[in-house]
Amino acid sequence: MSVKKFVIVGAGGFGREVYVWLRDWIERNVPNEHQIIGFLDDAPAALERFSDLPPVISSIDGYAHQDGVVLVCAIADPKIKEIVSAKLLAKGAHFFSLVHPTAIVGTRVLIGEGVVVCPNTILSTDLEIGDFVTINSSTTIGHDTSIGSYSTISGHCDVTGGAQLAEGVFMGSHAVVLPKVNVGAYAVIGASSVVIRKVASGVTVFGVPAKRIAG
Repeated sequence: MSVKKFVIVGAGGFGREVYVWLRDWIERNVPNEHQIIGFLDDAPAALERFSDLPPVISSIDGYAHQDGVVLVCAIADPKIKEIVSAKLLAKGAHFFSLVHPTAIVGTRVLIGEGVVVCPNTILSTDLEIGDFVTINSSTTIGHDTSIGSYSTISGHCDVTGGAQLAEGVFMGSHAVVLPKVNVGAYAVIGASSVVIRKVASGVTVFGVPAKRIAG
């Protein structure tokens, strides 16, 4: 029996979290068929103080794809995530979509490539989750919602029914998007903000209700 090997892309704090969530998934699903062999990161010493973790095995540019190796994206910044994933896909890499065993996934939920869904999240029903989306712990995604590729939804967020998030949106922890509100591409929603109306592409909003931050 061949063993599938996982490599985590990104060895920062979120990369270490993803290591734990991926280990959970392996232990609960295929404990004898998969193993995590290391990380990709441009900082070779990123994990030196963590003796219990597998090593950084390559930089992003230095990575050469091998058969039987699957990547898991652990980069939170949407723009960096887009650049890095494109480089690795061009090398022939394949990405796994990790859905933690404690997540609740409802009916007719479409999940793209390279997605990470962290513990205790709820993906309700009739959703579209694009490629390389990150949904962090204890977040709820309501019915009929769309989340564009490369977006990152931080922990304890609430994206309510019918909300439409374009590509590359970043939501800080505990942020809320009200029903049927559209958020433009690469917009940033500050932590604990409540979005009650449309957010234009590329802007940062903050507050309750969320308002655009000048500059």
